[in-house]
Amino acid sequence: MSGTTTTDTDTDQPAADTPEAILRAHLDDHDYQIFEALNEDGRMSDTELADRVGLSRTAVRRRRENLTDSGILEILAVIVLQEADLAYADVRVSVDQSVDRTERDELIERLIDAELVYSVDSCLGDYDLFVRTWHSTLNDVKSYVWDLLDDDPAVDAYDITPVVKTWKAWNRKLDRPTED
Repeated sequence: MSGTTTTDTDTDQPAADTPEAILRAHLDDHDYQIFEALNEDGRMSDTELADRVGLSRTAVRRRRENLTDSGILEILAVIVLQEADLAYADVRVSVDQSVDRTERDELIERLIDAELVYSVDSCLGDYDLFVRTWHSTLNDVKSYVWDLLDDDPAVDAYDITPVVKTWKAWNRKLDRPTED
């Protein structure tokens, strides 16, 4: 959440449509500051974090534990797929509306359990699910998706869109476009 923050002119509060304002509506000031610091450096020690947000080390540890225990905050490591030279794609899936809820739920559970699927989202519009997957090559991604979806009775149709470059993910710039 770093960078320029716009504010409402009458108050010192961030504009209502900024990520900061949306998060601050759900977190108190100290919890927001803890989130912001850990978003910049998830390996920050409790001592460093305490110095940064103006609380004791014990208070910071307790707040961090409360945020993680409640599921609001999760500190994890991610592989930046493009930096590891791995292929990834977005798959939009239409669910056959004639199947029962059990078959739909089984499809979703199978996608969630699939090791090379890193995100499964329900969406509105022409497609019902938005799935992000990865593999060694784009051909492997394609074969993997075929194996996951082709014979599933809950799948009406799907569309695979290979991703060739990501500039921003997890609220961070990953790489800047090269200038000619």
